[in-house]
This record gives sequence, C-alpha cells and structure tokens, in this order.
Amino acid sequence: MPELSFSPAVVWAIVGLALIILELATFTFVLIFLGLGAIITAALTYAGATPDTNTQLIAFSASSLLLLVVLRKTARSLFAATGAPLSDDIGQRCEVTRVIPRGGEGEIRHRGSIWTAISDAPEEIAEGTSVEIIAIEGIRVKVKKVG
Repeated sequence: MPELSFSPAVVWAIVGLALIILELATFTFVLIFLGLGAIITAALTYAGATPDTNTQLIAFSASSLLLLVVLRKTARSLFAATGAPLSDDIGQRCEVTRVIPRGGEGEIRHRGSIWTAISDAPEEIAEGTSVEIIAIEGIRVKVKKVG
C-alpha cells in the first residue's frame, strides 16, 4: 500500500480549513482567525518564505494574533446584526418547540424564528413549556422555565 505524504503547506491548509469549519459550528469568533492564520502560513510555506517548523509557528502565531486583534470586534458586530437574539431579548417569554434535555440543547420559538436553547435546569424542559430568556451565549439562548 502506498504511503501518504503531505507537504507542510498542505498540512497547514487542512488545519486552517478544519478550524474555519469548526468556527461555523461554534461562532466563537476566535477559531476563524486561527484558521486564517493557518492558511496564511500555508501560503507562506508554499512560497518558501517559512522553510522550517519554527518559522512556520512564528508566522502562524503572528498572523493569527494580528487578525484576532484587528478584526474580532468588527466580525462580531457584523454577525450580531444578522438576526441573532439581542440583549433586549433577555426577559422575553417564549415557547419550547423541541425538548431541552438536562445539560443539552433544545429549541424555542422567539419572534417567529426557531432558536437553539440551553438550560441549567436539573430536569428536561418539555415541548410546549413556557420559558424566559435569561442570557445570550453566542448564537444560543439560555432559558429558564416559567412558573
């Protein structure tokens, strides 16, 4: 069986793409910059500007940190304006549309849309239950059972 061999540039590119895809699942606004830093490092490595591991790690660290510092606030403000729940949503009541298990995720209907919801309740919150939004955590809303 032939042995697979990847160049360092390909490895950096794969790591970068994996981090960007992971960011799409978490919306932490950190992984995207690490992913972009890895892709920049892949391009520099491919061009021969970072020939050894130490220079690649320096390029990755510097580019990721620079992107994070310069663009994180801008990225957060752009995506926060796309319909994500806002702080004025805290205290609003809504209905559970998919069971929220203990320590897991469910769904609520809020302002005509379905949102991913979590709860610290010691028991699951059943579908149809009235809940109150108590916090916003990324793209998820934290709720508590009403009454």
